[in-house]
Amino acid sequence: MTLDKKPDIIRRMFDRISAKYDCMNTIISFGMHKSVKRDCIKAVDIKSGYKVLDLCCGTGDLPRIIKEIQPQANVTGVDFSQNMLDIAEKKSRDIKFIKSDVSDLPFNDNDFDIVTVGFGLRNILYLDKTIEEICRVLKNGGYFMNIDFYAKGFWGFLYKSTVKIINRFFCGNDKAYEYLLKSIDEFASPEDLIKHFEKKNFKLRARKDYFFGVISCQILQKSV
Repeated sequence: MTLDKKPDIIRRMFDRISAKYDCMNTIISFGMHKSVKRDCIKAVDIKSGYKVLDLCCGTGDLPRIIKEIQPQANVTGVDFSQNMLDIAEKKSRDIKFIKSDVSDLPFNDNDFDIVTVGFGLRNILYLDKTIEEICRVLKNGGYFMNIDFYAKGFWGFLYKSTVKIINRFFCGNDKAYEYLLKSIDEFASPEDLIKHFEKKNFKLRARKDYFFGVISCQILQKSV
């Protein structure tokens, strides 16, 4: 059965799990999600003074890592869950956080040097509109970086089976994490996602896979 990704439903879900979101991210990635994010951000090579926009920022993990790697970057995080943003703001006073739907961004055209998304695109109902918005706010020649799970094949099956056990043990079989696992199954493969972006004026510049392909990062450039 296809998952219901209506924005109100997804927003309420993330509001509800916000307090334990960081802990569960650590658990379901076996403690590796921050090192993966850091490695991917380094591959983008963010320069001093760059304006960077992180979409689906949640509790602000990726914006904080960006500032650690490039303290002189101007970083903005966007999410539609106020509970997530409240946590993000308490952790990072030097980062601007804005509540917004990523398919309708409150920014000018050609405003950012870099746009990033970490483990968020698969939760978006209006993916085409979101890609168009990413393209609109990104400068010509700017870079978009996406990180997400891709749990197909033997290693994907092993990963999901392990996470289900962990979920049952730590979260009492929380329905939100059942959703997150199902969303991985229903989302596009990295290859298909790349093709999707290429139809919207992007060119693939790099791809990095981790843990036998269970996590994949794509770095694409907006055509001039």
